[in-house]
Amino acid sequence: MPNVLTLPQNTKGRDFVVGDIHGAYPLLEKALKQARFDPEKDRLISVGDLVDRGPQSPLCLAFLKQSWFFAVRGNHEDLFLDICRADGSFDAEKAENNRRNGMDWIFGETAGTLAAIHAAFSALPLAIEIPTDRGTVGFIHAEVPQGQDWSTFKDNIENNDRKTVQSALWSRKRIEHDDRSGVEGIDRLFSGHTPQERGPRRLGNCYYIDTGAVFRMLFGDVTAEDFHLTMSDICAETASLDQPPKNRDDKQVILDVPENPKPFSRKKGGPRP
Repeated sequence: MPNVLTLPQNTKGRDFVVGDIHGAYPLLEKALKQARFDPEKDRLISVGDLVDRGPQSPLCLAFLKQSWFFAVRGNHEDLFLDICRADGSFDAEKAENNRRNGMDWIFGETAGTLAAIHAAFSALPLAIEIPTDRGTVGFIHAEVPQGQDWSTFKDNIENNDRKTVQSALWSRKRIEHDDRSGVEGIDRLFSGHTPQERGPRRLGNCYYIDTGAVFRMLFGDVTAEDFHLTMSDICAETASLDQPPKNRDDKQVILDVPENPKPFSRKKGGPRP
């Protein structure tokens, strides 16, 4: 698998993006049902962090085996690959140290399951892009380095540039500095990594859609009432991603999943929202 995966335009159905799952797969299954997801023609792209914290982390394998499911590598997949080996054994000391990051689930899994997850995570790209009627839409886990355009980012990722890879998996500089400059060369960019309360956050043409689904699952409606699972049509109207969630169903939020989304209007020069 290349570090940058380009998927063909989906001319038969809809493409959805989902925020960090972290083992909260029952919420994802409910979201797919609510969106009337059709696996024969629709696709789902994950911005990474499929595992850790949530109790159903091993279910990532079932999703990764589906022809309609695509994911970029997140920092938690990266942690897993650092701790677990290809044969399913793992560094017990490193694993123990990462219990605080939610990795305690691996202690209860067989070597066979861990080996299968290792193989699946090793094949994940660091970035995905898809052409759409409204331009190219990109997906990464964390961030494109500040001041770097999409083309340079892709080249650096393919060449395994250490700083760029680190940014794609771990960086929070743009969101911590409220950097609204966006990323040139891509029409819209979805990422996760930094949990957002009360819905996704938009900075220029960058959309942060990790809205803390696993916290809602673990801590309940009262303690974590402002956290949700966000799943959206990748061509959703900008306004629906700029506003607090409107549609709530138990512990999930789905934003703008029209059957026939309208193309976005384009503005000349600079990143597009």
